[in-house]
Amino acid sequence: MKKILYVRNGPYKVNPNLYNLQEIGFCKALCKKGFDCDIIYYSDVDKDEEIYVDSINGNKINLLWRKGYKILRTGLYPSLLKKEFVNKYDLIITTEYSQIMSLLWTRYNPKVVLYNGPYYNMFKIPFTEKIYDLLFTKKLNKSLDKVFTKSDLAKEYLKEKGFENVKTLGVGLDTDVFDKVNNPSEKVIKLKEFMKKNKSILYVGSLIERKNFRFTLQVFEKVNKENSELKLVIIGNGKKSYVEKSLKLINENARKNIIFIDKIDNKFLKYIYPEAEVFMLPSKLEIFGMVLLEAMYFGVPVVTSLNGGSSTLIENKVNGVIIDKFNIDRWAKEILNICSDKNYSESLRINSKNTIRNNFSWEKISENFIKSLKV
Repeated sequence: MKKILYVRNGPYKVNPNLYNLQEIGFCKALCKKGFDCDIIYYSDVDKDEEIYVDSINGNKINLLWRKGYKILRTGLYPSLLKKEFVNKYDLIITTEYSQIMSLLWTRYNPKVVLYNGPYYNMFKIPFTEKIYDLLFTKKLNKSLDKVFTKSDLAKEYLKEKGFENVKTLGVGLDTDVFDKVNNPSEKVIKLKEFMKKNKSILYVGSLIERKNFRFTLQVFEKVNKENSELKLVIIGNGKKSYVEKSLKLINENARKNIIFIDKIDNKFLKYIYPEAEVFMLPSKLEIFGMVLLEAMYFGVPVVTSLNGGSSTLIENKVNGVIIDKFNIDRWAKEILNICSDKNYSESLRINSKNTIRNNFSWEKISENFIKSLKV
């Protein structure tokens, strides 16, 4: 087996500069093990782009930006469903059982493995999931060569639907993104210096309801009442009207201690994470949460909700903290405890770093992937 097609089926655009894209990190590790990889991303126009060549054996990654059709939350790519295109691959990695392309790929010669992230209903219209499961799930389960999930929650979700021999693979981190970057922008340098001088709680992500942005603000308001020296640094953006309404829910003193940064290229976050006292991620739903991997890699104590990433990465109060209820007092108490107890904080920092470096690099994930497939 030499050539792999990795398909991000969802009809959503991605920006490699702003996000540590899982597909690219995974394929870099596979290239180092002797595989050529093509990655499909949704786009308005068709474009091929070579982005990586392994320095030892010369295996390559090509990004194939392809125009698709969005049907609710499902992507359909008719131009790819041609035998002469599909059958040149030895293996197809397809994402999300609920994407109709996952079933369509199994009509061809290559082996097809599913790599599923969601652990909750992703269909825009709720009852659609039951119809889809009735029509397609059994057939998909029989047609796939292997089923992998990104989290333990996703594994249980698929098993309840009747999928067999499901294995949690996890998600890795592409550390090359951080290791090879220098010359941060002036904005990054200023933020880094600010956080050096001020103890800060860090949030990175979209400012939306699913991410529980308003709860983040309310927890900080409680923290700020107990310790007015702590700051909240928020990196991300959202609708102006939503953000403004959310800020009105907290008092003026708390608002004065919040720093907003609309966006920073992912590679420059290496200068920001280590300066944080705590990283906070209270998402209501989170397929995995690459920011958890990143924060833990840089040794930031994490306080997070129970979600895909936390269920797989964190041993509670050993290498991070999981709080399974959205109780403002509980969250504030835990954050204040980490900020005030140096020994506890340092223990979380060390253990979180070791967790990612030892078990959640793409090198490790790709090894487990290949062993499971016996290729």
